Amino acid sequence: MNLLSGPVLGAAALVASPALYGGFVSGAVTVDVAVTRWLVAVVVCWVAISLVAMMVGEPSAAQPAVVPADEAPTEELPAQ
Repeated sequence: MNLLSGPVLGAAALVASPALYGGFVSGAVTVDVAVTRWLVAVVVCWVAISLVAMMVGEPSAAQPAVVPADEAPTEELPAQ
């Protein structure tokens, strides 16, 4: 998972939204503290999403069905 991907940045914004609101809207915290909390949340969300992606893995390709030799259809020769 890329550190600057959309899901990572969005999840970090969601996690750090109280700090971002306090920094940019209400002024409860300074902007540099809000941005620092968001950057920490980016790293934490990146690690968490990467771990989940590593556990789930890539989807496997569909394998063709194998028919046992005794059940395989036989070709009939044309009558002469």
